[in-house]
Amino acid sequence: MRLWQTRFQVLRALDSLPFPQEIVLEKQESPAYHIEERHRRSGSAQIVCTLDGEGAFRHGKNIHKLTRGRTFLECVGDPEAAYYYPSHAKTPWIFLWISFAGEQAIRIVKEMNQKYGYIFDLPLDSGFVPHLQLYKTQRDSFQILTPTAGAKVVHDALAAFGETIEEKIGTSTQAKLTHSAQEIISANLDRSLDIALIAERLHVTREHLTRVFHAQTGITPGQFALEERMRVAARMLLDNTLSCKEIAERLGYDSSSSFARAFKNHYSVSPAQYKNKPHGVHPPASARILSGQNSSQNYQFSESMANLLVESRERFNQYNPCGDIPLPDFPYSHGGRE
Repeated sequence: MRLWQTRFQVLRALDSLPFPQEIVLEKQESPAYHIEERHRRSGSAQIVCTLDGEGAFRHGKNIHKLTRGRTFLECVGDPEAAYYYPSHAKTPWIFLWISFAGEQAIRIVKEMNQKYGYIFDLPLDSGFVPHLQLYKTQRDSFQILTPTAGAKVVHDALAAFGETIEEKIGTSTQAKLTHSAQEIISANLDRSLDIALIAERLHVTREHLTRVFHAQTGITPGQFALEERMRVAARMLLDNTLSCKEIAERLGYDSSSSFARAFKNHYSVSPAQYKNKPHGVHPPASARILSGQNSSQNYQFSESMANLLVESRERFNQYNPCGDIPLPDFPYSHGGRE
């Protein structure tokens, strides 16, 4: 039974933008309620958060108990997934969910599942849940949205969800270790640092540091050092105040030729070409890097999400899809269920 719902219709949807379908507060208390995703049409995704009672989510052979705050993120139609009201439950299962569709949104959800898993523990008094509950003021309505306004609803929901789960990730022991290693590397770009020495300074083994660093960023400490050197080199070249020899010395290279070779291998152009035609070359984004004082605020969700934000964010500010509702940033989908 649906306690309240807000439905969305996007006029002339664009293939490049995600769009919302429904936001629903639902209650189930019958063991007959059992959704097998293999029987549902694919093409959308959903985030489902338990507010009270107990439900269950299965993915493959793993069954997860869904109690207060326990949330699952999935693509609709995933043949490995199912969710249901367990026969042993004593109280109704009350859950809040949002569904959304679009190729980019599906890609984002798949990347998040691969990176973070399917099950999350969310606070009920901050972040994602209060964000969705704002739509209760629009309950039992049918919101007509422009394509970019619809995409903003999805982005904002996904951002609220992502910020909530990544706050824990950004402040984890592994994240702190990675951030400390990055700080040491960034502060010593003028010399060649052995990874074993960095690990020793951080009181861990070289193997442990490399493993954790790669798990957190997707690259090795050595690759991070190279990317940092190339990023700084690109900035110095555009500043146009130092020669290649001086830049090479500041970045720990033995000679200007070895620096030029490394730069060309990285950017596919020589330092001179980069300096003369800077607009045609772009340093790689630091989406994999935990940096800044608050690493949880700098941890990036996914390459697809970043690309989608760049592609459409400038147009979002023209629209307010829900009147006076303050909208935060992120994805989700659930197709008709009663």
